Amino acid sequence: MKHVFFKPWVGANYGQKDSIFEQKILVLGDSHYADEGDIADGYDGSCDFTTGVMHDYLDQSIKGRWKSTFTKFMNSFVLNSEHEGCSPAELWNSVAFYNYLQVPAGSSIRQTQHFSYTKEKDRNAFLEVVEALSPNIIVSWGNKVWDVMPDSLGYGNYRANEECGEYCCLYPFKNGYLKLIGVTHPSTSYDSAHWANVFTKLGVNA
Repeated sequence: MKHVFFKPWVGANYGQKDSIFEQKILVLGDSHYADEGDIADGYDGSCDFTTGVMHDYLDQSIKGRWKSTFTKFMNSFVLNSEHEGCSPAELWNSVAFYNYLQVPAGSSIRQTQHFSYTKEKDRNAFLEVVEALSPNIIVSWGNKVWDVMPDSLGYGNYRANEECGEYCCLYPFKNGYLKLIGVTHPSTSYDSAHWANVFTKLGVNA
């Protein structure tokens, strides 16, 4: 994956028989809120910053308001589903997580407005990750990323889902279809119960 700087978190059970999900789910975030000096490996190829963030999230001894973003999102997979009672580690180890922007976008969400989401490098990196991880479902956080999703993943142009076309697209992908779902970014006014109902309707949290 030559265009990827922030390598994706790939849960230990992603795509494995021990995954709590029947399908391979890629969670597509927006960007890392960090200053360049916080990125230990610099810009010399790629780094494991994303994996480090996930390890910090799952470490209960580490506190921070930022953790609510991940918790609110995963609540959508728990509410009204067979996954109630699953631990955060079980949930996040069953999915992959990747941020779209391949540069650190400052230290807060308010700074992302200064970054372009239309750069070819970011799009190519995303396509490389999708090709490598072969998800069945991608859940995209927020409008900035949703608005720059490509018409094709290399196997033909998408079509809107007949039932939920405003936030769900179907892409021809390899030997079948990939489902892309756009949700409100969970760092803002995210309604876990609403999206739990959507996920159930679309067969995401089975």
